Amino acid sequence: MTPKASTDAQSAVANHAFFMDYAAVAEQDYPGDWDPLQALLHFQVKPEPGRIIPAADVARLQSVKDFLREHYLDEHLSLGYLCRCFGLNEFKLKKGFKQLFGNTVFGYVQEMRMKTARRLIIEEKKNINEVADFLGYSSPNHFSAAFKRLYGFSPAKLKAWQM
Repeated sequence: MTPKASTDAQSAVANHAFFMDYAAVAEQDYPGDWDPLQALLHFQVKPEPGRIIPAADVARLQSVKDFLREHYLDEHLSLGYLCRCFGLNEFKLKKGFKQLFGNTVFGYVQEMRMKTARRLIIEEKKNINEVADFLGYSSPNHFSAAFKRLYGFSPAKLKAWQM
């Protein structure tokens, strides 16, 4: 017997399929800014229930997100570094970020890296080895596995679809 999926899960899958169908159209209208997974997360993820985050911490967490958006490729990124830079303790950073944005700090960094990978493969026609090296992966296999975990298909398939 197959477990029944919740309506929220079914809705998320349907929305993801919708966004993937219209990704090419949206890419023409919003070049570089369109990411169907990001759009799905934007519309589907509700903040986790929990404690109320003080306004000062919300501002700091938003600053962390803005910083990560610009520096997601930096090698020195760590929770400790972010805590020191933005005046948050590790608990507030991890729990607050997840509660506010629906993703972990490094889950968000990983999404940004994979979005860049997708752009490099599609727009700049880079090969998988170049992309893996640019993103700092120790091997193209590690990069391919991470890409497939996020998007559900390998970067090689993406490259083949673009041919």
